[in-house]
Amino acid sequence: MGQEELAWGTTKMSENRYNLVGWLAIAGAVIFPMAFVMNFVQSIIGIRAFHYRGPNFGPSDLLFIIFTVVAVYVLIMFRKILHEKYQFRELDVLITLAIIFNIFFEAGSLFLKAMIFFIWPISETAASIVLGSFMVIFLIGAGIIDIIFAVKLFKRMDLFSVHIKILAYITVISGIAEVSVILSPLALLLIPVSFIVYGLIFLRANQDVEFV
Repeated sequence: MGQEELAWGTTKMSENRYNLVGWLAIAGAVIFPMAFVMNFVQSIIGIRAFHYRGPNFGPSDLLFIIFTVVAVYVLIMFRKILHEKYQFRELDVLITLAIIFNIFFEAGSLFLKAMIFFIWPISETAASIVLGSFMVIFLIGAGIIDIIFAVKLFKRMDLFSVHIKILAYITVISGIAEVSVILSPLALLLIPVSFIVYGLIFLRANQDVEFV
């Protein structure tokens, strides 16, 4: 009975852990668009109240930081669920790279905003070139990771649950949009969708049939 109780306790801990990350992923799907709306409001206030068109800091930055933390945790737990339920480790390096890219993008964008903010006023053209170059480099790198990520999932579609299959399709579309740069707004729109799917993957983790 002791071993049975231990196994039951371990299962419940696993369920609670997956449920927690599932709801956090869905929360991330809400936080991301909220951060964009808040950033837009900050810019409007800066322009109308202070006639200032440069980078601004406010609640949106805190929301983006929270979203980054959630995204990193979701990716770590997604890697864990691939290990535990599917014995699938082919995404380990790509997930690590995606985590690094998320942290680098958030830290880098905050650093560039701070640098431009403290030396403002400067040429708006120069500021746009700096921020634009940073965005293009990030988009292309993130897009390549997403495409390879999706391709590796496609190769083992028979192994995964329906929600992971949906995630693969969303990820490859996002990757193509990011690499194109021009279609990057589509990738932004798909981010909340992908996090809802991540949430469903975790919330159903203990209901899906294990194939291994």
